[in-house]
Amino acid sequence: MKTTKIIFVLILSTFIISLFTFSISRNEVFAETTKGMNVGQEAPSFKLLTVDGKKLDLESFRKDKTVLLVFGATWCPSCKHEVPFLKGYYDRFKGDGLKVLNVDIQESRKKVSSFVDKNNISYPVVLDEEADVAVLYGISGIPLNILLDKDGVIRYRDNDLPDIDDVKRLLVN
Repeated sequence: MKTTKIIFVLILSTFIISLFTFSISRNEVFAETTKGMNVGQEAPSFKLLTVDGKKLDLESFRKDKTVLLVFGATWCPSCKHEVPFLKGYYDRFKGDGLKVLNVDIQESRKKVSSFVDKNNISYPVVLDEEADVAVLYGISGIPLNILLDKDGVIRYRDNDLPDIDDVKRLLVN
């Protein structure tokens, strides 16, 4: 009888843990979604808070500018590796109309703010704390780089940074 109770409790515990794991997985496994915007389509707008607590609306932010959207997280090694290149793109082309916007997925303001300060990031970083924008854009891996033209149309979408010539071409047109 005692062994039966122990086995029952173990099975019930396993079931409850599995149920809990799957119920929260929507926010943890956002990278598996297949929905999203493709090259040639207008990027959907969104509103998120910056690490400074200010509201940022993509529609207003991108107004008549070329925008490089970068989806990532502070724990991602490839995202960390991209930071110096993003800073280089931003510093080199901001005077020509390039805006860079980093969308951090599912991390606290404190953690992201510390990362921004440590890496001297001067372009805006917004917090997608619930991964709603990541789902909207169909993120399938990070970093994800999306280059928008001046009309807000997606011209590049890939895990690698766009080629510098692609950025220049969009800035001229």
